[in-house]
Amino acid sequence: MSAPLFLEYFESIDDPRQQGKVVHKLFDIIFLTVSAVISGCQG
Repeated sequence: MSAPLFLEYFESIDDPRQQGKVVHKLFDIIFLTVSAVISGCQG
C-alpha cells in the first residue's frame, strides 16, 4: 500500500477532539497505531 493511498483511506475520518487541545495530528496517531499492530506490538 503506497503512502498516498494510505492517506486517502483514512482521510475521511472525522477528528472529534477539541482543536485547542490537539498536540498530534489524527493521521499520525492512526499511522503509528497501524504500524505497531503490523509489527506485532502487544503493549
